[in-house]
Amino acid sequence: MKKRLLLVPVMIGLFLFASSVRSQESKNNFFSNGKPIGLVFANFHTGLNQGNNPAGFEVRRAYLGYQFNLNKGFSTKIELDIGSPNDISSFSLLRRFAYFKNVYLQYAKGKFNFKFGIIPVQEFKLQEKLWGHRYIAKTILDGHKMAFTADLGASANYKVNDMVEIDLTVMNGEGYSRLQADESFKIGAGVTLHPWKGLVVRGYADGITKTVMQMLVVTFVGYRINEKMSAGVEYDMMDNFRFIDGYRRNAFSAYASWDFTEKFQLFARFDNIVSDVPEMEDDLPVFDQDGTGLIAGIQYTPIPKVKLALDYQDWYPDENTEQDHYAFLFLNLEFRIW
Repeated sequence: MKKRLLLVPVMIGLFLFASSVRSQESKNNFFSNGKPIGLVFANFHTGLNQGNNPAGFEVRRAYLGYQFNLNKGFSTKIELDIGSPNDISSFSLLRRFAYFKNVYLQYAKGKFNFKFGIIPVQEFKLQEKLWGHRYIAKTILDGHKMAFTADLGASANYKVNDMVEIDLTVMNGEGYSRLQADESFKIGAGVTLHPWKGLVVRGYADGITKTVMQMLVVTFVGYRINEKMSAGVEYDMMDNFRFIDGYRRNAFSAYASWDFTEKFQLFARFDNIVSDVPEMEDDLPVFDQDGTGLIAGIQYTPIPKVKLALDYQDWYPDENTEQDHYAFLFLNLEFRIW
């Protein structure tokens, strides 16, 4: 634990040093071939239907790092994720943990791109980009523990032509916060289609075998109109969820946004999670995650690197679960240092 906490001042020190060195205009300066990474998610929230009306300020995430452009198509990225992972302990929201979210070497030439190290995953990269409000809420796959945002492994992408892209990934399958090695690997493949301008269609599947084979299938359709309006719909299915034989999790998410002025945007999102569990496993605690979620709000962008959003978020649990319905009002903030 102490080692993890020590990473924070070390990385912050490196980040500030790299930033100061970069400001010196010198052709021989190594740091001038890259750029620092600084991104923060924060919010103020208040409960609307809780008995004690919970409210408070949060800094949910801080990303610090640096991207280096090397030579002849090679580059590298080192990024630290400082947050409060829910899977650490029941008191995790009171602590801050640091992980290397991205540490990889990349080679890009023409239509080909290859990454090796702790790399961003392919499952929901496109969906997250179209959703465009990661500082407000994670995508449905990420938020409901059906996929990791990064993992240790290698990925290859190839753009066949203007209409077709293919990708292949081999990963540990443990996520970026649990890098222990075992004999299991997650192998994934995807196809992205651009039938016409603004429309994107993607299919993706991966699988990993431990006690049983866990398989994820992702389908996504997105559409963007003149950079002013966008909408996306995805359906995801995971078979043998958490390596429980016969346990299937189905996830549906739809989202849309409209930039009605240069600085103001309306957005909304609808999520639904439904589980099919074996009859003898009806008491599974993860079954309690089933339900329907809604997010709606307005975003204000005073300058390109700052976003503010006033939004309503609620969750209606499945009637068979022991969860309570909750509703919150959020004031979310995202700001980039560079």
